[in-house]
Amino acid sequence: MIGLVRGWSKRLRERWKHISRGGDMLEERKHSPLGASGAYRWMVCPGSVGLSESCEKEDSEYALEGTAAHTLGADCLALDTEPWRAVGRKDEETGVPVTKEMADAVSMYVFAVLATHSNGKPSSSNIEYRFHCPAIHKDFFGATDYFAVEGDTLHVWDYKHGAGIIVNVPWNPQLLYYACGVLENEQLWNQIDKIEIHVVQPRAPHSLGPVRSWGISKPDLDDWLWETLVPAMVLTETSDTLISGEHCRFCPIVSKACPQLLKDADEFEELMPKIAELDNTQVSRFLKLTKALKIACKKAEQTAFVRMGNGQVIKGYKLASGKSNRKWRGEAEAELVEEYGERAFKDKELKSPSGIDRLPKGKTFTARHAFKPAVGLVVVEEDDSRAAVNKDTKSLFKPVGKGKKQ
Repeated sequence: MIGLVRGWSKRLRERWKHISRGGDMLEERKHSPLGASGAYRWMVCPGSVGLSESCEKEDSEYALEGTAAHTLGADCLALDTEPWRAVGRKDEETGVPVTKEMADAVSMYVFAVLATHSNGKPSSSNIEYRFHCPAIHKDFFGATDYFAVEGDTLHVWDYKHGAGIIVNVPWNPQLLYYACGVLENEQLWNQIDKIEIHVVQPRAPHSLGPVRSWGISKPDLDDWLWETLVPAMVLTETSDTLISGEHCRFCPIVSKACPQLLKDADEFEELMPKIAELDNTQVSRFLKLTKALKIACKKAEQTAFVRMGNGQVIKGYKLASGKSNRKWRGEAEAELVEEYGERAFKDKELKSPSGIDRLPKGKTFTARHAFKPAVGLVVVEEDDSRAAVNKDTKSLFKPVGKGKKQ
């Protein structure tokens, strides 16, 4: 079966190029400046599109691993097999080996899709669905991991292998873009009333769990398409406006002397000496500058890593082994038992609430018996998923005045 999975990977990818109406334009999609995967950036920073035209995106080891994980998930859905069967094999396109960790993560995606659509056969479905919708915009391209139509509902699935950045589902521009692409390319606008968007992200802890879903009505999605997305696409054709932020993380020009980041650095330097004297608006701006410049610093660290790995010298820095916790060698267990007996083992301990959530009726149980202890307040951005806490400072103190002596 493993050999079958390996052999099919390439054939499936070739077949997927021609499954959808837009599939034969795969090469154009790869170079589309306004594809779905970059919507989070160019919708906020329209000027980045023109500046990045001559920049080739470099595939990091994380991106290659993500590509391999997506291929594994697609193969397993297409062949009705399980990810663990491919452990130890290399993805043909990227050369990345399938590890147990990758197989475990992809299994959550595969099983979530199968479990959701197990009660009835979708009237239509597709794996690694690619689309091009020139009637909306000439650069309207994308590829969703899986979709299924059940009655009047379109289900759109997206697998996120990344462990660093948590993906929130409601009003996520990439996922809404995917839904619009499927509806347009499959001519489903008159058939569908509701869209369910599902994200599976096993390697990044989220308060709602690794499988998260959100629904939107067709009229609301249609409004978003024509009132938000398409105007943003048109704006990129004429605007040179640059706005820095979290979206800079994967921008191709972040390490190419982005003009906005250079301005940010100058502004940061100007505000730095007088932090305690800044008004609230300036404090907000300073915090945003800090996040943007952290992304630039991370890029510099990656550049240093690559250059030093090639033998170059970066003054004041060196390559060193990463820190890790000690682990037992394979033969240690038997000798530990012989030497320490029961003391070699941990006492039994209760699973965490998230662990109980995965058991039958677990979420019902944790809803009654689990709670989140207060750990104090932290400063986060407005779009963070946590609710705002507005403290009335007057309630923190007892009234001061002339009162009766007790």
